[in-house]
Amino acid sequence: MNKEIVLLIPIYNPDLDITNEFLKELTKKYSNIVFINDGCDKIFDSFFKDLEKDYPVITHYTNLGKGRGIKNGINYILKKYPDSKVIVTADCDGQHAIKDIDKVAKCALKNMDSLVLGCRDFKEKSVPLRSMMGNNITKNVFLTLLGQKISDTQTGLRAMSMNVALKLISVDGERYEYETKSLIEVKNLHIPIKEVTIDTIYINDNKASHYNPVKDSIIIYKKFTKYFLSLIISFLLQLYLFNKLITNGVNIYLALLSAQTLFVILELLLTRYINKYLVLSTILLELIVFLVLSKYCSSSLLLLKALIDVVVFIYFIFIKRL
Repeated sequence: MNKEIVLLIPIYNPDLDITNEFLKELTKKYSNIVFINDGCDKIFDSFFKDLEKDYPVITHYTNLGKGRGIKNGINYILKKYPDSKVIVTADCDGQHAIKDIDKVAKCALKNMDSLVLGCRDFKEKSVPLRSMMGNNITKNVFLTLLGQKISDTQTGLRAMSMNVALKLISVDGERYEYETKSLIEVKNLHIPIKEVTIDTIYINDNKASHYNPVKDSIIIYKKFTKYFLSLIISFLLQLYLFNKLITNGVNIYLALLSAQTLFVILELLLTRYINKYLVLSTILLELIVFLVLSKYCSSSLLLLKALIDVVVFIYFIFIKRL
């Protein structure tokens, strides 16, 4: 029994045949296991009473979501297992083989500064269409907007050191979006991601999963949508202010500086976070380009600024990725 590793298993209205078979094999290998009863129906009470005889079970008396369950579980493990080194989160719906849990755990022990992901091959024919499409969309969003290349953004098999877990416990999100937001946060925190190839297992077309591809995708992408809308609104309003000032005879340099100041203020209000170096470089780029080109296009300053803003917008997003 490996005492260095603690397994965290969130459970919500499970298929008992699949779950019991999974736990039968899992408990042969690991003794440190923490379970989350995420507001399961009363018919599962006897199942959890049996579990509680040998393992800690954190009970939510109503369904609070997978994200909340993982964070509560991490908090419990940090307090109760201070001598352990690695936390592994795994699902109980039959998708994670014991040998793959071993693989991500061993990888985490060798890479204590990293988040380890157990990644499936979505090109296999056994993958349900909703899972394949959901992962392809999300991984392309991550690559395009964040420059983060992740082959399996939906995997529930993850391993991390206690130190990495402590950093991720504060990530917001209560349901499935927490796992996606954690992948965003590791980039902000400069935590490397290590990928470990695992078996691609879907039992009965993954009917045991409670992931809703429509509702949960909306929650996941809301963060990206909010960020992009804030950028677009900021750019449009600063362009409107620039036009107003120029129309009323304000000096072109003062108008440009005022518009850019408005952009910074709006970004701070809408996103509550802004990289000062990114903003400074963006402002300098626009100032230089605008002042050079305005000599040749003095009759259409608003159009010129709008075109430059489009270029600067693309630059802003590209640098944001880096």
